[in-house]
Amino acid sequence: MNKKFKFTPSSLNNLPKNPASSKSTELEFSDTEVIGLKCLVGKTGNKRFLLRYTSPVTRKKASIGLGRWPDIDLLTVRKKARKLKEQVVDGIDPRQERDKKLNNVMPTVSEFFHKVYLPLAKKRKRTWNDDEARFRHCHSIHNLPFDQLTANHLLKIQLDMSEAKCRDGVYAVATVNRVIALMKTVCKLAFRLLDIPNVGDKVSLLPENNIRTRYLDLDETRRLVKAAREYHCPNTGGFIALLFLTGCRDSELRLRRWDELDLDKRILSIPRTKNGSSHVIYLSDLMVEIFRSIQRVTGNPYIFAGNKIGKPIYQPRYAFKVIKVRAGIENPDEVVFHTARHSVASNLISNGVELTAVQKLLNHRDISSTQRYAKLSEAKQRDTASYLSAMVEQRPEIKWG
Repeated sequence: MNKKFKFTPSSLNNLPKNPASSKSTELEFSDTEVIGLKCLVGKTGNKRFLLRYTSPVTRKKASIGLGRWPDIDLLTVRKKARKLKEQVVDGIDPRQERDKKLNNVMPTVSEFFHKVYLPLAKKRKRTWNDDEARFRHCHSIHNLPFDQLTANHLLKIQLDMSEAKCRDGVYAVATVNRVIALMKTVCKLAFRLLDIPNVGDKVSLLPENNIRTRYLDLDETRRLVKAAREYHCPNTGGFIALLFLTGCRDSELRLRRWDELDLDKRILSIPRTKNGSSHVIYLSDLMVEIFRSIQRVTGNPYIFAGNKIGKPIYQPRYAFKVIKVRAGIENPDEVVFHTARHSVASNLISNGVELTAVQKLLNHRDISSTQRYAKLSEAKQRDTASYLSAMVEQRPEIKWG
């Protein structure tokens, strides 16, 4: 493909993406009308303009960003490029001039996060508050001017978190990765808006084992629900018991209000779930009984009222720890709140409930998300292993299903 041609709106729109297998980050095309004007195309199809020139100050090759297509039109970008080229002829390095101005206004990492990234995240993400919490782990770089941020700073955050202690032991790999992934996103935005190197690209996430292996079988679930219902605080105990009965995400259950619960119709409504859709939970007799045991707190709209006026409970970690011990759960540290969701799905699938029905119950958009929870019980796995042997030996001793 010819990489040198006269740029037109049509030709720019039709430029191909940089192949995902390419070693280079961007594919570069040159304009024949303005020498040095380049259009760089990324692997996602994003296009940006660049002027390449030889610095009259350092006598080395240099470049300066001119904007992104189609945010800036072709006429404007050519005019801008020609003006900068005039500076080069006059012995001025355009990038050095720009950097002198930026040095006085370069935001710190914290300023950029709170004044630029976070307002955008609030418009695009329901979980922006999670980003705010994760950014607190990056306190060592908060006051650093963004153009002084290096990959080593991010690697140090990654290393420090990997070795740091938290209330549940050490930080999980997934937790560390979410913090680094956030900073990679912030660095990418700074690269676009401040025209500084994207140091986040130089940092890789830690390898994770995403296979969920721990779940409570039916007997364990039965014991845990019983222990939760016997807990001295019906509010807290009821919340934990319902987690293991409904398969709800703990945040979605904690934030339910009384006006979203209809015990006559036996339904609990979740107006907006993690995937952005609404969801209805149909309540069993046991679920209704647990909800009826929870007393309303005057002035608090939440079913699971917290200690603060008008607020829901936080994750009841201490109560959960006590309940796991009373229920005789082995390796209790492996059982977290999300284990409830995993257990509901695994037990239903292991006992013959169709995958699509479980998908509906868990409110997964994609059935592949449900399949991650599909763990067969040991007894069912033994039946599976013996099934073909029994057929080969013509011994109908195993009745499948």
